Amino acid sequence: MRVDELVEEFAAVLADDPDTSPRTAEFYAADLREFARFLAERGVEEAREIRAGHVMEFRNHLLEGRRKRFTVYRKDAAVRRFLEWVRTSTDAGLELDPIEPVHQPLDQRIVFLEDEEVDQLLSFPLNRREDLRDAAVIRLMLETGVTVGEIRALLRSDVDLEAGQVRLGGPGSHLAPRTRRISPETARVLRRYLESRDDDTPELIVGRAARPVATSKALQNAVWKRCEQVGMWRVSPMNLRHTFAVRLLRRGATLNELREAMGVRDTTNIGVYRKFV
Repeated sequence: MRVDELVEEFAAVLADDPDTSPRTAEFYAADLREFARFLAERGVEEAREIRAGHVMEFRNHLLEGRRKRFTVYRKDAAVRRFLEWVRTSTDAGLELDPIEPVHQPLDQRIVFLEDEEVDQLLSFPLNRREDLRDAAVIRLMLETGVTVGEIRALLRSDVDLEAGQVRLGGPGSHLAPRTRRISPETARVLRRYLESRDDDTPELIVGRAARPVATSKALQNAVWKRCEQVGMWRVSPMNLRHTFAVRLLRRGATLNELREAMGVRDTTNIGVYRKFV
């Protein structure tokens, strides 16, 4: 089966998928047409001929073209999702497991999201309670610098939606108590999430069966799920905390103000952000 024909078929599948935003579907379709052209230029036109080396070669080609990091990861994610669909949903004879080769970090520096990446990460549709929950978690991390441990401990009473603020660093936290503002949009998402729940659990964020989130890993996996859904590299909760810090400094905050905003009692680790001041 021809790669270009499969790309168009997959584009139609994405367009009808309620869990894929129209924006993501449009970007994926363009990315995969580029991938098909790349393969054709190398004499690969049938899906069964695609090898792991072609995937890595395409990624290296994008990096050599000085594309933005989030663009490279989005295109790579589009290719992997497409190949998984080809392998499992068609008779193309593709044996390549698209999970390999896995991502390698592009650098060892502090990794944070630029504004375009933030928009992309938050572009997944909010159709279900779980969608609203994950959007609330990501927004809180981006706007307050809250850690996954703190989110798990947050109570409904810690959030004042009318005032647009949240209390962090409660009892048991290794971080200092602090109050951070949240945007009107984040307040709206939180309100929708809470209104969608029919439980009396005091925790702000809950897992299945309205139970408190058992592990920080569960929240990390939720973020990764959304990254894959919108075609992004695997953003960690620490990447989101870095993003909060860098955004605050770019708005003119001092390192001492950042220390207080992040609830850090020891100033040692704040120095890593000095170059953003």
